[in-house]
Amino acid sequence: MDNILNNDLIANWLTLTHIQMNVTNELEANLQAKHGLSINEFYLLLFLSEAPEKKLKLQKLESMVGLSQSAISRLVSRFEAKGCGALERKACDDDRRSIYTALTSIGEDKLIRAQETFKDTLIKSFPEKDVEELLKQMIQLKKL
Repeated sequence: MDNILNNDLIANWLTLTHIQMNVTNELEANLQAKHGLSINEFYLLLFLSEAPEKKLKLQKLESMVGLSQSAISRLVSRFEAKGCGALERKACDDDRRSIYTALTSIGEDKLIRAQETFKDTLIKSFPEKDVEELLKQMIQLKKL
């Protein structure tokens, strides 16, 4: 009996992660097509826009975006190489060894346009009823 419950719980979890992956892929495709942004670039702009003074150290962005130190550094470098002017690097006044990545007004404008696409895509692509049912099943299975 425990094995059946365990298998059902795992199957529901895999279904939920599959839904999340499909929605993420849809978000990525729409952001790329309409704004030339990857989903990680979108998250980078979003987190910077929410930060005090609209700037963060790369170490902080790593954990927020969910990338390694080298991956976040490459992401910021590629974004800057696009030459769109959305980001700028700033030296830290307290510690000259630290560098901040800051959002520019161009980046804010880009984010505002991309947020509309993000929201529209979530509304169209997120299978609310499926996720709600899966979560209910998972909670019930967990209680058994």
